[in-house]
Amino acid sequence: MMKKTILLGALLAAGVVCAFPFRTSCGIVLQINEEGIKEMSYGQVVNTLKLMNGVTCGTTNVGIVVYNH
Repeated sequence: MMKKTILLGALLAAGVVCAFPFRTSCGIVLQINEEGIKEMSYGQVVNTLKLMNGVTCGTTNVGIVVYNH
């Protein structure tokens, strides 16, 4: 759990420059740093967002929808 908290904190702290909003399943909006995920594949981004949702909301078995354009 500590690793997840540190990961979440690092992602959120770095999200000041260029970020997009991510609404979790429990309604909390997180700002996600685009710079931190630009080298990730689509699947890695989805898995990271699921992890962040789990850490924030306390639930891990949630499907998420990613809208991209």
